Amino acid sequence: MSTENPSAVMLRLVQGAWVTQSLYAVATLGVADHLTDGPRTSAELAAATGAHADSLHRVLRYLVSLGVFAGDDASGFRLTPVGELLRSDVPGSARDRALMYGTYNYRAFAELLHTVRTGETAFDHVFGMQAYQYIGEHPEIARSFDRQMQTGGSFFAHLAEQYDFSGAQTVVDVAGGNGTLLATLLTAVPELRGILLDAGHVIEAARDNLRTQGVLDRCELVAGSFLDAVPEGGDVYTLSRILHNWDDETCGRILERCHAAMDANATLLVLERLIPEDGSPSVAQASDINMLAVFGGRERTATEFRTLLDKAGFDLSGQRELPPDTAVLVARRR
Repeated sequence: MSTENPSAVMLRLVQGAWVTQSLYAVATLGVADHLTDGPRTSAELAAATGAHADSLHRVLRYLVSLGVFAGDDASGFRLTPVGELLRSDVPGSARDRALMYGTYNYRAFAELLHTVRTGETAFDHVFGMQAYQYIGEHPEIARSFDRQMQTGGSFFAHLAEQYDFSGAQTVVDVAGGNGTLLATLLTAVPELRGILLDAGHVIEAARDNLRTQGVLDRCELVAGSFLDAVPEGGDVYTLSRILHNWDDETCGRILERCHAAMDANATLLVLERLIPEDGSPSVAQASDINMLAVFGGRERTATEFRTLLDKAGFDLSGQRELPPDTAVLVARRR
């Protein structure tokens, strides 16, 4: 049990907005990119980024105390392993996530109380539209959102290790984004072919990514909505971090569309963070509040997913763990 003073704990918790906006500021300015070649003073960084030197110095000093940067103006500020994740050119970059959490996500969270009182999604209340509509109407935000979703998919590389694709010929990635998961699977299993379904504005980014990964010739790209129809002909269907974005009714529609497209021998893989059944702390509980305020969705327990799948005509036949915090639910069409 922690011996930290309760008042200190509470003070740190209520200061969370300060952290979010400080990270957003340095991410927007690209400070981490300007430190890749070595330490620089706040004045040098201000000149390079068009910022106010003293104000930037104070934000950097605060982030040093949080372990994002190290050093000071005497020795120059430099990146820590945490700060490295704000660089735009590193695998798993958190820069796009910092930009999202500091802008429209942040504005939505200012109205979380509205959600708690009414059940209405805070984002819809603030912006007058659903988050995905807003993202789709702002191309640069859409590109940033897609990048941060894919860089958060470190578990992709482990899926082919935890599920045996050797008997499958075609995998259908439903709402597969820029195709990173599909490319990972096709690279790991050379005999596989892939079908990717997503909105029209996402498909071209997927085409470019799949071409770069050298697997485009084994892919079919389908522009459309999983609320309308899902491509037929797959042996394995994947829903990677899709269902948590939606309420139970919409999830039921998505699963029913998958069920209608699948033949009797096909398998559905649902990749999601799971809330522990015993209520123990997990990243899924924090993510659940983001789903509540921004997307109108929710994170779920394995039991809750089993209920959704059962109503849509699936039997949950297994569960595998993917590092760092994702589970694969294996479902068979009933």
